[in-house]
Amino acid sequence: MTHRVSAQYRVVPTVTFQEDIERLEEHIIQRELASNTPDDTCLFRFRDALERAMAILSFAPHTCRRSEEQRGFRELIIPFGHGGCVALFAIRDFDVILLAARDQHERDYR
Repeated sequence: MTHRVSAQYRVVPTVTFQEDIERLEEHIIQRELASNTPDDTCLFRFRDALERAMAILSFAPHTCRRSEEQRGFRELIIPFGHGGCVALFAIRDFDVILLAARDQHERDYR
């Protein structure tokens, strides 16, 4: 099996992935609103972390770990704050298909 090392992969989010990200963003907003010291830049920092993660996937998706539950898929940990989120994806030819996302502390994808 040959891996593309320096070529660009196309990152393709599914509707489910986009809905998961919206859910995670809503959780961040609610957490900050409930905080005694809300951080009004928190959502922007989360989106920056996502953008950096997408850059990794567009360049080197094979460096990410294989999913333990679904061996045909891979996972990318996206660090953010005291935790982060995990993106589940598949590599199909030159496409990286983003399938789902979850908070690192959640046990499974929805």
